[in-house]
Amino acid sequence: MSVNRGLGAERLREIMAELVNCASSVVQRYDGTVGSFTGDGIMAVFGAPVALEVHAVRACLAALGVQQEAKRVAVDVRERDGVELLLRVGLNSGQVIAGEIGSGPFGYTAVGEQVGMAQRMESIAPPGGVMLSASTARLVEGAASLAEPELVQIKGADKPVAAQRLLGMAQRHRLIERVESNLVGRYWGEVEARNLQPLAPSSTYRS
Repeated sequence: MSVNRGLGAERLREIMAELVNCASSVVQRYDGTVGSFTGDGIMAVFGAPVALEVHAVRACLAALGVQQEAKRVAVDVRERDGVELLLRVGLNSGQVIAGEIGSGPFGYTAVGEQVGMAQRMESIAPPGGVMLSASTARLVEGAASLAEPELVQIKGADKPVAAQRLLGMAQRHRLIERVESNLVGRYWGEVEARNLQPLAPSSTYRS
């Protein structure tokens, strides 16, 4: 990952640790579950293991919250290291297989085609941005401010697929953020970093 250019291993570890801690806290604020650490990002699930109302809205709020935290960390990284830190976040909604994997210390995670789509959304998100699949965009219609739909080519797809960039949330859904922040007291990788991938699934979600 390009973030390590010009950075020592220990400094890189410090930056990654701060980012993952911040991202995890934001995910948990919106009742998401951090599923796994992917080396250059985290996967988060909304709607499993506990079913959630407006899980896609919560995933969007978490994604924007992670980007806010990343901007704060980026100021220190820029001043100390002269490196520009920008995260990518991808969201997708759909059915996944979720649960504990094996008997070892692997933790809770989700697998399936929909997880892969979240990864693809992250890969085509602009640095510092959040990209939604068509399924997530439909679920947050009227609750989120979205850019115009665009057709994007993703790995493994024969034809371009629809995606929309998340720009913000409607005011009434900011109430969730204010209330839940009181109750509580996941991207990084390339310096265009990667990966909170909150899949916002309907029943069983990789920001």
